[in-house]
Amino acid sequence: MRNIEYAARFVLIICTALILWLALSPNPPNPGGLFDLDKLNHIGAFFVLSVLADYSYTTKNALAQKGGALLGFGLLIEGLQYWVGYRYFEIADLVADGAGIVLYGLVRKPARAFLDPLISRGG
Repeated sequence: MRNIEYAARFVLIICTALILWLALSPNPPNPGGLFDLDKLNHIGAFFVLSVLADYSYTTKNALAQKGGALLGFGLLIEGLQYWVGYRYFEIADLVADGAGIVLYGLVRKPARAFLDPLISRGG
């Protein structure tokens, strides 16, 4: 299971950097163009970050600490958006970030029951 930790950490770093870039971009890509899915994007991004954080540190079962760190990352993003001037600090974004983290916490047990055997056998 150690290899999954290293792989998850690598992907977590890539996803964190990508999310930070998207959050600070003056004109982030909007592939749909029809709908503003901003809050759903926040929920989805922080759900994925939660999964990756959980698999990155499997020896630590402190979900509250992992979730707190991710929520801190969300707060950092909002603070940086306020600071850059062309983006906005939104409490609703932090709520959506938290919703993604909580959603993972709610489905963690069945998700891990499904994913762990796949990871253990290598595919």
